[in-house]
Amino acid sequence: MLAESVAIKYDQIFIADKGLVVKNLLTGQLNQCTIPPLLDPAGNDVTNSLTTATDIVIKRNYAIVTVHPVDSQGSTATDTVTVDVSKCLDKKTIPVKECISTVDLDKGILTIPCVKINGTIVTVNMDRRGNSSNWEVSFFQNNSNMANYSTDDDDDEEEDDENNKDKRKNH
Repeated sequence: MLAESVAIKYDQIFIADKGLVVKNLLTGQLNQCTIPPLLDPAGNDVTNSLTTATDIVIKRNYAIVTVHPVDSQGSTATDTVTVDVSKCLDKKTIPVKECISTVDLDKGILTIPCVKINGTIVTVNMDRRGNSSNWEVSFFQNNSNMANYSTDDDDDEEEDDENNKDKRKNH
């Protein structure tokens, strides 16, 4: 897990630069989700610990931020602070019904609402050729219900898959 001064998750840009700032990737607007107090997983206010923040990684609902506190002798150390950023992460949930294909055999129309083409999720309409079982694409368009949804954002499932692989290897 490599840290950078910027991390992106669910259309939010997290910036660690002597504090923690969050901006909307699509609009550039500041997200007010990091107004103090910023809390760690135990509910402790860690806002003041972030004044030397330099790097950040987002893992699940947490920002792991690299900080460089100065001790009473003036020595600088490197440490991390974990911040609960769940209120910043508006994960888009798509109801299953949005991706159920439908067919009208009388009209010969097949609609497939969730097809990934070049990284974009589109709705594909197909027309049946005569009375055969052959279908051809009549048109496709962006699926507005899937706007800004990315299967790449679902890293929790990928992580669970990795953990399960590790468990299988160890047994």
